[in-house]
Amino acid sequence: MGLLRNKFILTCAVWLVVRFARGPLRLLLPMHFRRELFSYDLPALQLVIGSSRDVVQRVLVRGAAQYPKSRIMKPLLAPLIGRGLFASEEPDVATIRRMFVRAIAQVDDQAVAAVSAQLLDAYQLRWRQEGTLPRLPVSAEMSRLTVDIVSECLFRTRFTEAESADFTRLFFRYQLLASPLRLFPWAGTRVVAPIRQRQQRRVSVRMRALIQTRFVDALRSGAEPIASSPFARAVAERERAGEEVLSDERLLDEVAVMLLAGHETSASALSWLMRELADDADVQARLRQEVQPANQPATRVGAGADTSLLRSLINEVLRLYPPIPIYPRDATTADTLQNEPIRPGALMLVSPWIIQRHAKLWDEPLAFKADRFRTLAGADTSNRFLPFGSGPRACPGSRFAMAEMQALVTGIVRQFQLRPVAGPRATPLGNLTTRPDREIYVALEPVVD
Repeated sequence: MGLLRNKFILTCAVWLVVRFARGPLRLLLPMHFRRELFSYDLPALQLVIGSSRDVVQRVLVRGAAQYPKSRIMKPLLAPLIGRGLFASEEPDVATIRRMFVRAIAQVDDQAVAAVSAQLLDAYQLRWRQEGTLPRLPVSAEMSRLTVDIVSECLFRTRFTEAESADFTRLFFRYQLLASPLRLFPWAGTRVVAPIRQRQQRRVSVRMRALIQTRFVDALRSGAEPIASSPFARAVAERERAGEEVLSDERLLDEVAVMLLAGHETSASALSWLMRELADDADVQARLRQEVQPANQPATRVGAGADTSLLRSLINEVLRLYPPIPIYPRDATTADTLQNEPIRPGALMLVSPWIIQRHAKLWDEPLAFKADRFRTLAGADTSNRFLPFGSGPRACPGSRFAMAEMQALVTGIVRQFQLRPVAGPRATPLGNLTTRPDREIYVALEPVVD
């Protein structure tokens, strides 16, 4: 009996690993979107998937100190961002987070919108000149555009066109190589690490070299305009407060975090939203009417209680395609969640992908409903809508991202009719983020007044 039980457990573990290797979101079955907690006893690991509001509050908010970021994420992120803010729980993480908050706070919503509109105009001109409007690769273009926006806003400089194309292409390659198998220590270290780690390292070296040359060297030299940029001022303020001066390597790590985290959320969400708009001409027409200049008071950037269609659409795409699909946490002490014992060392997965599609939390959870967040029921987002995380580790750039996305969607929809382009349907990659696993193409037809 014991032998049969062990074989069954091993078979289940192998099945989970193989399914997970094809993409982490494949691990999630229909039952995960109906129940609130699952616990799996895997070899050398208790894996817990929690999907209730109570779990979000307990793990991400109230018990955040008891559930730090999981150590399993470090091998996936460290080649690219080293000891940067999102990769580890360094002793100085609180001061680094404050540095990020100070940098972003210096750029208000109107400034974000102005830079976004200016750069979008430049991109539209290039799209017309290159003849890409009939088949625009929106994932690639939104990645380049949002990298440029965060760079201009926070560093007052940006990559050249060739550098931005190379940088975003390399980042997509990096994510393809970030195999989720490495989340399983007994499989990842033996199967994946010898192959993909080397490939990942080569990609990360090239990306970090681009960041070093364009941003870090300029920061260290004190050259303008980067010397008076929000990021440079935040670094200087941290040092004036008596904190240890960042080494060149650590500065590179944090600049990498700012660039990558600062653009990926917007780029991914915009890609999915442009596809949704291209597929629904009626919603697109309503949105175009709403964002006309004469109607802007209802859709102003940064509105506190914004019930506009624009804001609802962005929230809905963030609900269905949360940028980070899974937040892995390590249980440092024994706990009980939903009457399930949690052992010290357990891997706790709080998944926005599940929570934001959960049958107990949302009406028609798999449907894209343009007006969902304009209703009273949709406005209740507490502990069930967390595209930017929740609690003390929530993304400090959420306001920036929302202002940027509103400005870009407004600019695109005012000037273009979006049409679908036939071809294979993209799905979320899921290795690190929910960016599309293949390019999304949309046709942009200039709107005739």
